[in-house]
Amino acid sequence: MSEEFNPEADVKARIEQLMLEISQLRQRRKHSKEPKAREILARQIADLQDQVAFLQRQLPEGGGQS
Repeated sequence: MSEEFNPEADVKARIEQLMLEISQLRQRRKHSKEPKAREILARQIADLQDQVAFLQRQLPEGGGQS
């Protein structure tokens, strides 16, 4: 087993996953015709963006994506 545990890579992978989810939610919000649905999707997007910001702060020198 020559692989080393790399928590930074795990954090970066999670950020990538969250960014994909945000992109998908934005598409759903863009095509939604109901204001209440758009509001809920906007809240979900904001929550995921908060998670991304938190994870980016866990990386050395804020080494995440924007």
